[in-house]
Amino acid sequence: MLERYKDANKRLTRRLGETPRRDPASDELPFDLELTRRVNGQYMPAKWGTRDPAAELVPVVDAHYDLHQAEDGTLMPAAQMAALYGHDAGTWEDLAQVSLGHGAGSALNAQTRLARGDDTVLRVIDDLRTQLLQTLQSEVWNRIAITAPTSGCGTTFTAVNLALSISRIPESRTILMDMNQRNPSISRILDVRGPGDMHRFLSGQVTAEDHLLRCSDTLALGLNRARPMNPAEVLQAKRTGDILDDMIGTLCPDVVLYDLPPMLEYDDCTAFLPQVDGVLLVVDATRTVRSQIEECERRLEGKTKLLGVILNRTRNTRPHSMAA
Repeated sequence: MLERYKDANKRLTRRLGETPRRDPASDELPFDLELTRRVNGQYMPAKWGTRDPAAELVPVVDAHYDLHQAEDGTLMPAAQMAALYGHDAGTWEDLAQVSLGHGAGSALNAQTRLARGDDTVLRVIDDLRTQLLQTLQSEVWNRIAITAPTSGCGTTFTAVNLALSISRIPESRTILMDMNQRNPSISRILDVRGPGDMHRFLSGQVTAEDHLLRCSDTLALGLNRARPMNPAEVLQAKRTGDILDDMIGTLCPDVVLYDLPPMLEYDDCTAFLPQVDGVLLVVDATRTVRSQIEECERRLEGKTKLLGVILNRTRNTRPHSMAA
């Protein structure tokens, strides 16, 4: 496999008119990465793990995409061009930096505002953070979906608070992605403005560098305000998986949290399950019934791991969550 990759690399660099670049560690890299995608808790870029390097590199794109011209004259989306030709798609430091809204100034201040000053809520979220990170480290996982059986259980509130809590760990990297293309809310809850069309990012029309925003050295956001006609189809497209793998391989986050629509109302979450290592299920103590939780467990069985069920709104005297 290694020799096949080297031959393909020589053919590609001749087509691009470049001098082949040698990676000093390339002789030791495992190139059959479909079976070795997890390395020290991180994922390799899609350009290493999802294609046969010896295959003919002929990009296939849809005519309605925003196209860019590659060095060999081929037209293709910018993200796909980066995956095929190794163009610099940006690093964590290259992401545009913005401040958290509502005058928060820091992740802890943002959490305190969301919890309305209730220290108990902060302690519960931090405890959830610690348990989750210990599980991820032991299993070498880093892609987590957060969903609920039905609307209004507090999925986005949980996802945002968990991302903020994890981001308070020094020298960590957390990405929070608003994959709820039915009712996107992260931008509103955090009061952060920026690129807000997740559909364009997932379809390869813009790169991770153009779409994601960095709120600090430890937290980046993939925002969304658009509501496409076919969100479930976009989430289960092969291109979506390739682009998300490439994002993880390029930015090297420790944790990626995906805020998804309710599982029993749409098929978006089920369609996206191949892209995640596990699921956190948020339920509402005042409205979720046992049969709904059992149905969610049935749908997850054999597809991914249910990492935990988060019971929200357990105290009726004072609400502590915000509906997703």
